[in-house]
Amino acid sequence: MPSFTSEVAAAVAIIRSTIPEESVLVLRRAAHPNDPWSGHFSFPGGRKDPFDRDLLATCLRETAEETGIALSHHQLEQSLVPQPAGRESPRPLWVQPFLFTLAERPPLSLNPREIRSGHWLMARHFLDQERHLQVEMVPGRLYPTFPMEDYYLWGFTYRLLCSVLAMPPG
Repeated sequence: MPSFTSEVAAAVAIIRSTIPEESVLVLRRAAHPNDPWSGHFSFPGGRKDPFDRDLLATCLRETAEETGIALSHHQLEQSLVPQPAGRESPRPLWVQPFLFTLAERPPLSLNPREIRSGHWLMARHFLDQERHLQVEMVPGRLYPTFPMEDYYLWGFTYRLLCSVLAMPPG
């Protein structure tokens, strides 16, 4: 855990919808050569800009930029404990997750420069352990994963989703 709030450099929005059934918004990042998470599944979010008032402002701005969803402070259910992304790195990026709950799934207007696709992942599908696989995502290391499209949801996003849906990680 970082020792100072200033070490938390990014924020993500975990957006849960309850209608037509419980689901969580998961994005597939666009391919960029200098992005270590290029092509991975993620939650909307990103790094704090100097003009962002705080990490919640970062979260709201990044979510609107990437998905077209204009979240409000009133939809915030909970600020979760900051988590490291990129644990394989000697200096992981510390990220502040924010959990939002919406009654219905808002329409998506994805930014194609940043986002390849968006999915409302149904909680019941993710909670079905039979759908999860152990896959070698990093040479020599197996990770718990959830297959989506032609790839896998894994790592930081997988751990957060397990935590939010109260499921033990793989």
